[in-house]
Amino acid sequence: MNKSGIHPCGDRVLVKPDVIEEVTAGGIVLTASIVEHHMAAQTSGEVIDVGPDAWTHFVEINESARGRLATKRGFSKPFAQVGDKVMFAKYGGQSVWGKDGVEYRILNDIDVTALIEEGVTFTEFDGRKKGGVNKK
Repeated sequence: MNKSGIHPCGDRVLVKPDVIEEVTAGGIVLTASIVEHHMAAQTSGEVIDVGPDAWTHFVEINESARGRLATKRGFSKPFAQVGDKVMFAKYGGQSVWGKDGVEYRILNDIDVTALIEEGVTFTEFDGRKKGGVNKK
């Protein structure tokens, strides 16, 4: 359920990035600037909401002898659904704070690069925690 107050338009996707914990598993307290840097570089999170045109189509412009032709092509199916854990472009999208005090990213639908199954790790920084609390 989307409690953020942010509803993506067009082909945009709202993602809640996984939270970077402020203390590592070894007990090292990270400074606020380090946590902020890691949150900006975050590449995984949960899909919260999708715009009405997400993953529906794109237009390809082809040059021809007679000028420009627009070809409408569709995707075979949506890349992800609300609730899926996904991977997205590093530093991708726009960061925005929801009315619930949580930071979200608004991404273009094609910036979602992969679905992530439970148990998959893909980074050397082990401070990410799904569903953690993120304060402004």
